[in-house]
Amino acid sequence: MEHEERELILELFPGTSPELLPLGEILYYRDEEGRVVILEKGPPELRLELEPLPGTAQRPQVCEACHRHLSGSALGFFRHAVGGKREHLRYLVLCLDTQSCASHAPPRRLREILLRGILT
Repeated sequence: MEHEERELILELFPGTSPELLPLGEILYYRDEEGRVVILEKGPPELRLELEPLPGTAQRPQVCEACHRHLSGSALGFFRHAVGGKREHLRYLVLCLDTQSCASHAPPRRLREILLRGILT
């Protein structure tokens, strides 16, 4: 879907939920502070930052973004406040190498993680 389609929908129906908008460009990366960022370019721009937790998985697990089964040393634990409420946290296991993960993760899965974090 093109950027203009999202703009047109929002112009005609300004209260449209982000869940109903066509999929925008999804960026998935780690920032300079080690947080994982999932960003959907807008309008509206949607952003979720996941805070890294100390330690790594002891056993192989499945990354929640790319669904690959990887060794514990390749994965990290992350958390974010759901809907901006600090008392409601969600924990995720994600690849430490977000570039590799992004090449395997379906954009719709990344968007699902993003929307669950900001809309719930």
